[in-house]
Amino acid sequence: MRTAFLLLLLGLLPACETFKGDPKVLITVFSQGNEMDSPKSIFRRPIEGENMVFKVIPEFTTQSVVAYHPFAAKDGTNGVAVKLDFKGANALELVTRMRQGEVLMTMVNGTVVDYVRINRVISDGIFTIWRGLPDELIAAMEKKYPHINESKSSAESIDMIPSTKAEMKDNYREAKKARAQKLKDEAEAAKRAARGEFEPETPKGEAVPLSEALKSVQ
Repeated sequence: MRTAFLLLLLGLLPACETFKGDPKVLITVFSQGNEMDSPKSIFRRPIEGENMVFKVIPEFTTQSVVAYHPFAAKDGTNGVAVKLDFKGANALELVTRMRQGEVLMTMVNGTVVDYVRINRVISDGIFTIWRGLPDELIAAMEKKYPHINESKSSAESIDMIPSTKAEMKDNYREAKKARAQKLKDEAEAAKRAARGEFEPETPKGEAVPLSEALKSVQ
């Protein structure tokens, strides 16, 4: 069973490469299994002092990630919130709806980094890994994924998010372009402020026709 589990992880790694020379980032999230399940379909890991049983097949993996948001974790590592595609978001909502009180365990590149106990339904497709990612993996994700607040809908509906590889690449390019434009605008604004130049304020209230304004002063 251990061999089968390792083969599963190795099979997922090629799909999680970023750019040549960058470290691979493989995120896998597993739900709890049952002692009565087939031995080939479960594995064990110590959580909270208990040797818990988990299903070999993950609920979702890096393949479902379309955007992310990094943050500093309390233990000195990094955490990330990941936005999932349609398939991953459905899997997350289903497991959090059906497995209340159970544990979701997160592995990064085959190492357990975090776990959460399910206490609510997650219907927005955003899953948080609270710790465990080193700086080099965050740097690799930065090159591959847009930030969540930059992620662009792949359709008119806000619930439709990039799901194909082509859509994900387009989404990343658009987010990268928007980020660069934002930095450029901020730099230009800083230069104008340093020169003492300021953008004129937009008058408040409704626009009044000139003819009406002249009548009011006559």
